[in-house]
Amino acid sequence: MSYKTWRLVHKYSFSNLRWVVGITSIVFFLITLTGIILIHEHDTNFFSQTRVPTSILPDRYQQKLDNMRKAQGVTQQFSNDRDSVPLSWVIYDIHSGEIFGKYGWVYYDLLSVALLVYSVTGFYMFFYLTKKKKGKK
Repeated sequence: MSYKTWRLVHKYSFSNLRWVVGITSIVFFLITLTGIILIHEHDTNFFSQTRVPTSILPDRYQQKLDNMRKAQGVTQQFSNDRDSVPLSWVIYDIHSGEIFGKYGWVYYDLLSVALLVYSVTGFYMFFYLTKKKKGKK
């Protein structure tokens, strides 16, 4: 393929699909940020001590919390934290894609494929096609 064809693909994907690239960039930023937080989670107790109310989270968080307490036999304890989960749970779910529901991993897989495609075509355009174009001058 010629440089001109690759430029058309690049121009189409970044101008006509700008909203897809924008959403992808935001999600990649969240994945990166939550990954850094998870790596340094044990450096501070902030993420395990800070709690997030389940009222602002999907219903499955309250169900998960209730099931865990029921399995441990501590349904009556923790009356102050009855309707809240640790912030570290939410951060992990954002990082793993579980926050998006049962099929959140599919969305993350599609993002990974998009990143691979952008990387390969970018390297191809930069190293091969620009060298080829310079040789024609």
